[in-house]
Parts: sequence; structure tokens; C-alpha cells
Amino acid sequence: MVRLKWEIKLNGTQLGKTNDFVMIDGTKYFNRDYLNMQYLKENDHHTKDEKGQINYYDIVIGDKVCKNGAWYYTDYKTHARDFSNFVAFRKDVELSV
Repeated sequence: MVRLKWEIKLNGTQLGKTNDFVMIDGTKYFNRDYLNMQYLKENDHHTKDEKGQINYYDIVIGDKVCKNGAWYYTDYKTHARDFSNFVAFRKDVELSV
């Protein structure tokens, strides 16, 4: 089995590179251990759905801010895995292999 390494970029800045991701409802969530977290600043925006609370990050690159550009579930777990360490990104963030 070949696991492709995904690169996550916004405006040419690499936010991360990893093959450790999960799909939740058609959206890729990447393990935050492989993200450049210095660009992700947690904000006070929260929402909720059937899986639990969702917390948001602003993506800050220099003086540019992508408000609520990334998010994660704070307490979503299944019998197979804890997803609280996985982050998803808005559609304007480039995902490529």
C-alpha cells in the first residue's frame, strides 16, 4: 500500500506535510503533529454538530489573516480512534500530493 504525502499550503506558505490524515464526512483532517502550528492561532469561535464541539484557528502568515481557516473537533472519538488531534482546512487552503 502506498501512502501519499499531502502538502498543505496557503499563499505559498507550507502549513504542513504528512501522510497521516483521516476522512470525516468527505473532509481531510490532518494530524496536527505534522503541521507548522506557528501559523495556526486558536480563536474564540466555536460551533457544534452531532460529533461535538468544533474549535477554530485563524491562519496567520505575516500580516495576513485567514479567519477561521482551520478547525478541529475537541472531543470527537469513535471506538477506533480519537480525532481531537486532527485539523481540517478551508477550501482556499491548497492540498496537494
